[in-house]
Amino acid sequence: MRITAVRATAVAVPVRHPRVRLWYQRTHVPRTIVEVETDAGIAGIGETRGRWSAATINDRLRPRLIGLDPLDREAARARCVVAHEDFGFPEDAADRIAFAGVELALWDIAGKTAGKPLYDLLGGKVRDAAAFAAYGYPIDPASGIGEDAIPATLAALAAESIAASGARLYEFKIGRHSVTTDIATVNAMRRALGPDVAIHVDANMNYTMDDARRFLAGVAGADLGNFEEPVESLADMEVLRAEFGVPVSTHCTRLDVVRRFARIDAVVSDLPYHGGIDGIRALMRDVAAAGRGFWLRSTWELGISWAAVCHLGVACREITRGAQGLLNLVGDDLVLGEPWSVKSGGVVPPPTPGLGVELDRTALARFAVPGSPHDSFA
Repeated sequence: MRITAVRATAVAVPVRHPRVRLWYQRTHVPRTIVEVETDAGIAGIGETRGRWSAATINDRLRPRLIGLDPLDREAARARCVVAHEDFGFPEDAADRIAFAGVELALWDIAGKTAGKPLYDLLGGKVRDAAAFAAYGYPIDPASGIGEDAIPATLAALAAESIAASGARLYEFKIGRHSVTTDIATVNAMRRALGPDVAIHVDANMNYTMDDARRFLAGVAGADLGNFEEPVESLADMEVLRAEFGVPVSTHCTRLDVVRRFARIDAVVSDLPYHGGIDGIRALMRDVAAAGRGFWLRSTWELGISWAAVCHLGVACREITRGAQGLLNLVGDDLVLGEPWSVKSGGVVPPPTPGLGVELDRTALARFAVPGSPHDSFA
């Protein structure tokens, strides 16, 4: 079996807001959809971050892939991605992220060829459902809601999200409003969600150390379960962990660096950044060997990447917490059938061979950006 065609389409899918406009700082989700065809009539679909990935795949990676065995992912990766990251060539990461979409399509082909769902190819289920956290954002400043009303508004949205998803963990962004408002919001959420729902926050390094200390002191009674990237420095994150006892997580995946900070509890990353499933599984194993927790962050997945996250969620023992899930905030997942919505806190992937999803070509054409193979974006 040989690869005969590779096609990447850049899309921009509108985001959805709940009854209150949230601070997404974007109107559309930019993604690249990948299709790989073979001479055996078996085709696979993939997805990765950014519109720009489509040009990388179509212009540079496609010629390297034609004629390869689609079941030999190692050969495909060697053709498309440099073996070792060089800090002096950050542009190599763009090839790796683009290749992640191709790699998902190759896994899809592998599953269809074997007649097995992806989770079986990954070693089989270790849990019945892929766990997800309900997820939230700050209030859009243009919404007209004053800061004094933000805590109650966000607490109500959190309660609605937990009720809709059945998740037992709520995570949301802080560091956009004032520290005072962030403190009040966490405390309001604890009252709204009760003692049995975990609350995690993510500052994306937006706090100073003074801000972080003030925030952690102010939410001391809220039983905060995790603080993701409170400040810029890993060393300062460790200081906060020691001072306040609240677990901390980081997006830093250089484990030779993370190992120096024993009090950092978990590493959080995504499929595209590591070139797809093989790369993220290797990272998971290394993180587990380092004695740290691991979970998947969201990159605003559409239905194809969402399916991959769900398969990983049921097959990878190294995952220690529910993944971030934003599928409910996307206007269209670009796959046929009902979305794989989170129910009772998780998603159970079907036993369909491969990723288990089929591309909605009408939706692909509707959301394709100009210059892509499917060009009817409006």
